[in-house]
Amino acid sequence: LQSEGKRRGTDVEIANASDEEKEKLVGRTEFLEKVWEYKEEQGGAITSQLRSLGASADWTRERFTMDPALSVGVTEAFNRLHEKGLIYRGTYMVNWSPGLMTAVSDLEVEYTDEEGKLYFFKYLVANDDGSPSEEFLPVATTRPETIFGDTAVCVNPNDERYTHLIGKRALVPMSDDGE
Repeated sequence: LQSEGKRRGTDVEIANASDEEKEKLVGRTEFLEKVWEYKEEQGGAITSQLRSLGASADWTRERFTMDPALSVGVTEAFNRLHEKGLIYRGTYMVNWSPGLMTAVSDLEVEYTDEEGKLYFFKYLVANDDGSPSEEFLPVATTRPETIFGDTAVCVNPNDERYTHLIGKRALVPMSDDGE
């Protein structure tokens, strides 16, 4: 898919995409067809390498993750684990590659330490009439250039220092109208 400039899109993404965007997205069916094509072309590469290295295994029992019979068992196992509360589905950060147009495994990311600066700003809290109050919310960022695009400031609802600010308006620092 990457070589064709396409990526797997969710049903919602595809339904809401423009015609131009739809050309870059594929649905589940086409995605699975491409996976099986790739498996047919490249599926034996890893097994071949393992055999060349002398790995000893019962190769007659080799299976592809998406084999229908295996998929049923995997789905059943995940459902049982989920019902027992042993696994869950949640939101989490992913490493997105704009070049590959896909998520990348943590194992494939090359992390580097970068020297940076931490900038501190005071977001003034607005009065009911929109004018600046004397109260402020301190914020630290490594990307001060993004401040002008801020549309919200979040606080931890369990942090007693800031719970009274929930639902209040904050004024964007260094902007004329504070919004």
